[in-house]
Amino acid sequence: MTWRASAWFGAVAAFLTGALFLASLDIGTFGPLALIAPVAVLVYALSAPRWQSVAAAAFLARIIGALGLVWAYYDVLPASALALWILGQAVGFALIVLATRWIARGAPGWAGLMSFPLLATASEFLFGLVSPHGSFGAIGYALVDVLPLLQLASVGGLAALAFCAGLFAMTGAMAIVQPRAWRSLAVIGGAPIVLAAVFGFWRLNEPYEAHKRVALIAIDAISGRHARDAYMAQIVNAYTTVVRARAGDADFVVLPEGLFSTSPATSAAIETPLQNTANEVGAPVIAGFDETLADGRHVNSAVIFTPRAPTQRYIKRRLIPGLDVGYATGSSAFVDGANGVAICKDLDFPAMIREYGARGVTLMLAPSWDFGRDGRLHARMAVVRGVENGFALARAATDGRLTLSDRYGRIVAEAVTSSDDATVLAADIGLKSGGTPYARYGDVFAWIAVGGAVVLLGFRLASRSKGSPTETGSTCA
Repeated sequence: MTWRASAWFGAVAAFLTGALFLASLDIGTFGPLALIAPVAVLVYALSAPRWQSVAAAAFLARIIGALGLVWAYYDVLPASALALWILGQAVGFALIVLATRWIARGAPGWAGLMSFPLLATASEFLFGLVSPHGSFGAIGYALVDVLPLLQLASVGGLAALAFCAGLFAMTGAMAIVQPRAWRSLAVIGGAPIVLAAVFGFWRLNEPYEAHKRVALIAIDAISGRHARDAYMAQIVNAYTTVVRARAGDADFVVLPEGLFSTSPATSAAIETPLQNTANEVGAPVIAGFDETLADGRHVNSAVIFTPRAPTQRYIKRRLIPGLDVGYATGSSAFVDGANGVAICKDLDFPAMIREYGARGVTLMLAPSWDFGRDGRLHARMAVVRGVENGFALARAATDGRLTLSDRYGRIVAEAVTSSDDATVLAADIGLKSGGTPYARYGDVFAWIAVGGAVVLLGFRLASRSKGSPTETGSTCA
């Protein structure tokens, strides 16, 4: 038995991969580590004689990697829901690793190399289509700080990022298991990553066509009181005072989600001061409302106060299961020329947000509300929507972050909100029209990955039925 197949290495591999996942995925702050995180478990999977020990190592690794979610949401989500989510991720990762082992140990080297990236990409994409949390948990978000590779999202969406991360890890794992095949591995596995980086550097050098100045404002000290009507006058006065004092040169002002609680009887008293403020500063003010409408519906909305023009509304279309109980959902996007409005969790759903890119939006304005410890994660998820669709993003979140990013995912300015004082962030943000291939063609790459995974599984089944002898490993041609 080699060291790679020993039981102790299985335990070490599980803890090493788990620790790297913990540091890079979800609320982890060292995203580039996701490129190498699976390597240890994959090496063990390709070498160990028993599939049961491989399944245990992969399962344990993913449990460890998801512990950051416990810290982020233990006081927000029901314990049962959080445990089910983490266990589901662990089971899913174990199945992917087992399928990778099965293909790689009985197929040509090129098929083995493509097995993990295709299986990981396909499973993540298909799960995102049915998950009530959309793309939450996708590995592609870990690459948000690797700007050249992040540009792949403009072509293939999150699926392209997942494939790139999986290919990098599988190439490294196979190079360790089969060191004599490193040249062919470098060509087959390394060339696509190099080409992706070259494309990314080229795209990052595209010039802007225009700039807009955007101001984001959050006052955490008074947020959270939106359900208490007695505080509404105080909240309105606090925000309008800050907007007038510190957003006079902005082209847009964005306030957080769910700030102002209104009913048909109280809406005028709350909306009039905000409209007057927009008139005074000469810029649209986009603010989050918790509204009871005239027809009795309870909605989470963004109200757009345009200077000397009628107000407009966007109603949030994606709600948080278990938390946004009793709210009605909206039915359409809000696009006004080259500007779009969405609210917080809406931006977790790539297919829905793709409509904004297809309609030529160059600036997305997003009132939001985070849960404190997940502020960076949720802000970065929204940033990736901008890269996918070619729009800059202005996201203002209570109990989270104020984030301005351009269409390439560069963070132009960012601030963590505070309960001590108003947090104000204002900066010029570059804009460029033209959309992206992803906005035009959607999830073509993801479906190709699904097809590729099916082909590999079918190929392996066919070779097994013919009694293929290649069960102890394969080499790259």
